[in-house]
Amino acid sequence: MKKDIKYVLGSIRRADQDFGLIAPGDRILVGVSGGKDSMTLLECLRRYRMFLHQSFDIVAGTVDMGWGMDMEPIRRLCEGYGIPYAVMPTDIGKLVFEERKEKNPCSLCARMRRGALTNLAKEQGCNKIALGHNREDVLETFLLSMLYEGHIHTFSPLTWLDRSDIVQIRPMLYVPEAKSLGVARTLELPIVKTECPVAGHTKREEMKELLQTLNRFKPDAQRMMLRALQDTQRYDLWDKVKRRPLGNRRGRTGGNGDFLPPDYQTPGECAIISDSTEGEADDDTI
Repeated sequence: MKKDIKYVLGSIRRADQDFGLIAPGDRILVGVSGGKDSMTLLECLRRYRMFLHQSFDIVAGTVDMGWGMDMEPIRRLCEGYGIPYAVMPTDIGKLVFEERKEKNPCSLCARMRRGALTNLAKEQGCNKIALGHNREDVLETFLLSMLYEGHIHTFSPLTWLDRSDIVQIRPMLYVPEAKSLGVARTLELPIVKTECPVAGHTKREEMKELLQTLNRFKPDAQRMMLRALQDTQRYDLWDKVKRRPLGNRRGRTGGNGDFLPPDYQTPGECAIISDSTEGEADDDTI
C-alpha cells in the first residue's frame, strides 16, 4: 500500500533528523543482499533524496557469497534508476560452511561480509555504507546480546569505522518489518532468495519468535522496547550518537566518550560515536 511507502519515508527522515545520518556531498553505498529490507532501503533512499532536495550520491553494492545467486534483476532495476551497481566476488560461503565448517557460522560470516562491503565502498569512492536493518532486527540483536552474551547492546544508528574511515548508517531502524515488506510488495521490487544453508534456523529466528510471543501478551511490545532504547537519559545506549552541540571540538573525545574524525563534516551541530568493534551478535541481515 502507498501508506507503507509514506510510513517508511517518514521513518527514514526521522532517523536522519535524530542522528544526522546523511549530509550533502555524501556518496553512500547501499548494501544490497537481494532481500526485502535492502531492496526497500535502496528504493526509499532514492525517493528520500528526491524529497529532501539534497545532493548525495547512491551506489548499490552486493557481496557475492559464491553461491551463484542471480542478481541480474537488481542490476536491471539499478540501470533503470541510473544508480551504479557493483558486485564484490568472494568465497565467503565456501570458506565458512565447507572449509571452516563453523558450528555457529553467522558471526564469522557477518564479519567477513562487512569487511568485503567496506572494501567495496572504498573501491567505489563512498564515504558511507547504508544497511537495511529494520526495527525488529534492532530488537532481536538487543535480545541476543542480553540473553547469550550477558550485556546490553544493539545496532548503533551510526558508526564510524576508524580503520577504513567509513561511516556506517542504518536509516531504517525505526521501520517495522511489516512496513518494509509492504513496500517491497507494493512496488514489486525484485527479491532474490538467499542460498544460505542456515537461513531460518539461527538464534535470530528464535528471538523473532520471542518478539512475536511478547506481542501476543502486549500488542505494542516492540514499540515500547524501541522507546526504551531511545530513553538515553536512563540507559545511555544511543545517547552517544544523538545530535548535540559540541562547538568546534573535532577530533577529540567528548564528555560522553564521543569521538569525531578531525575532517569529518557533520550536518549542523552534531556528533557521532567512533566504534570499530561494534560486536553485532548473529548479524545475518546485511
